[in-house]
Amino acid sequence: MATLTEASVTARKAIKWGGIGFVVITILWYLGVAAVNYYKLLNPPPLPPASVVFDKLQGVSFPDSKSRPKILLELPTGRVPVFPDRMRVYWAPTKRSGFADAGRAVETAAAIGFLFKPLQPTETNYIWNNQDQLNSKLDMNIISGHFKLSRQWQNNPTLAVMGNFASDKAVVTETENYLKRVSLLNEDAIGVEKVTYLKDDVGKLVNALSLSDADFVQIDLFRKNIDEIDPASKTKEVVASYPFYRTDPTKGLIRVVISGSKVQSEKIISMDYEYTDIDYAKSGTYPIKTGEEAWAELSSGGGYVSIGGPRTGEVKVRRIFLGYYDSNQNQKFAMPIYIFLGDQGFTAYVSAVKDEWIEK
Repeated sequence: MATLTEASVTARKAIKWGGIGFVVITILWYLGVAAVNYYKLLNPPPLPPASVVFDKLQGVSFPDSKSRPKILLELPTGRVPVFPDRMRVYWAPTKRSGFADAGRAVETAAAIGFLFKPLQPTETNYIWNNQDQLNSKLDMNIISGHFKLSRQWQNNPTLAVMGNFASDKAVVTETENYLKRVSLLNEDAIGVEKVTYLKDDVGKLVNALSLSDADFVQIDLFRKNIDEIDPASKTKEVVASYPFYRTDPTKGLIRVVISGSKVQSEKIISMDYEYTDIDYAKSGTYPIKTGEEAWAELSSGGGYVSIGGPRTGEVKVRRIFLGYYDSNQNQKFAMPIYIFLGDQGFTAYVSAVKDEWIEK
């Protein structure tokens, strides 16, 4: 029969070796987990196939590019980046003619100060002319809701000397508050703004050097980026952010030019409203071209070279990234595009969705 001393020694040995065993097992477990994770990193499981929920898509309708410069690729890394193999396509419901179109158009016109019966040159085009000092005019497509508001500010020369704008932020906030009051501002058109300073040059608006030098201010409101959230992240980490680019990349969905007048009918001297709806709740993933394929398409004469940049000579492309095309017209889908930026304001687009998923 073991003595008390022998039992004590045995117990201490058991504890010692048990502790060592526990440490070894713990280390092996962590090493095993690390090895598995490293293997998964090197050999990630294949993604499920793209959902292609809308089946084949109506392709991006770019305007014709009648001329373009010679395009060279000069990227910081010396090579085209690797991009995801798929992108989301969003449903953008095309507005169709209906009995309520005329009523909505009249309500919008009344909200911005055009109360009289419009002229109707066509079934879809309404024009309001206010017989005021500034010859205010509103020209609207009653189906899309797009319109142009213009006022002949030159008829009141004092408007060009009223400019006393506090700050860019104050100008943007005031403009957005007005658009909200007349129900013309959606949430996805808030947050990406561009302010341009303008001054009177013998009855024409030209760029001013600073806000203090400005007689008028132009505000462009663009659609905010689509952020891709990591589904596994508890903090909703943004893993990618995709901007929207328009046919004219310098022009917002909504462009407003304001004076320094406190009178509302003289405050907004022009507005170009081209907002289109996107249903972000309805989307599907589609296979997209590689960056190399998109570059090959652009360099061989495909895609679209936007206005505003150089049309001749030689241009170096410095950046390539993915985004979405915001068409000037009602669009059936918000489609992903490759965006190429280069010297001298060069901007070009190539449709990103693989050709086999585009209707012929």
